[in-house]
Amino acid sequence: MSFSNHQIQSASLPTISDITFEKLDPSYRKISVITSCIFCLVILIVYLFVGYFIDILYHWPWILVFALGWSVLTSLIIILAIKGYTYEGFAIREKDILYQSGIFFKSVVIIPFNRVQHCEIEQGPVDRMFGLSSLSIFTAGGSSSDLNIPGLAHDKANQLKQFITNQVARDEEE
Repeated sequence: MSFSNHQIQSASLPTISDITFEKLDPSYRKISVITSCIFCLVILIVYLFVGYFIDILYHWPWILVFALGWSVLTSLIIILAIKGYTYEGFAIREKDILYQSGIFFKSVVIIPFNRVQHCEIEQGPVDRMFGLSSLSIFTAGGSSSDLNIPGLAHDKANQLKQFITNQVARDEEE
């Protein structure tokens, strides 16, 4: 038997555009907008609180500067929350799971099933109100999750967790 190491042309490799990513639950967009609005409301409350002690913040030029800046910032944050939803998604293949995200800084995380140690389903109070969950996938060597897929319907998260667990068990048998 002789050693061979043939070259593979990069043009023949599959591209990420060949993968069809599933969208997250539409309620996740609502959660993103609500979270963004709460964040902007906290900024407004902090300004009002600080202005109570620093009287100059309630005078003409400063209140106008803050109102304009806060309005622009709030609009941008809400637009990014809405648009960010369209760039997020996941895909499952025979041997791995993929998650894509990002508007400006796009990323695709791929976790092979044979590297998965365990999975967790997490559900915060706002997620629970909308019937959503996050699926966290852990691989060896880390204390935090290597992949977190938010915005999944609770049933879908359970279904994915069960599938991944079965794939991991099957890979260990082989």
